[in-house]
Amino acid sequence: MIKQKKTALAKATELLANQEQSSAVLKRKLLARKYDANEVDAAIDKLKQYNYLDDEEICRQQFENFYAEGKLSLRQILVKLIQRGFDKDFIEQLIPDDCEEHDLSIAEKLLAKKFTQKNFDKAKAWQFLSSRGFDGEIISAAIERFLS
Repeated sequence: MIKQKKTALAKATELLANQEQSSAVLKRKLLARKYDANEVDAAIDKLKQYNYLDDEEICRQQFENFYAEGKLSLRQILVKLIQRGFDKDFIEQLIPDDCEEHDLSIAEKLLAKKFTQKNFDKAKAWQFLSSRGFDGEIISAAIERFLS
């Protein structure tokens, strides 16, 4: 028995059922599975028409989840969402006013988790936080708070 290839719309629906994703990522996945570009575009348009695919809402939800989780710097959240195919300008609109305080508290938590007062090395702490996307002002303030 020959297995018949699913349509791009059926495969897209299946992929969305497994995990929410941006239209850019969905398109990339379908094209990688050798679907025709026109068929892929039509499938994505149809999913948007039926509100099964809403990039802005998915982006907003993922941003809020990452932000509330409190494990990533704002820069890391931005990079993660861009990698997932969301528009940078739209993501930047989602950034709340308290983002510096958020990043500072995250940086402090990470320092407390990684270091103790006895084994603290300022250079290693600086490198540790900068590798996680924090800028210099946040790192300096977090180290100062940690040491006091």
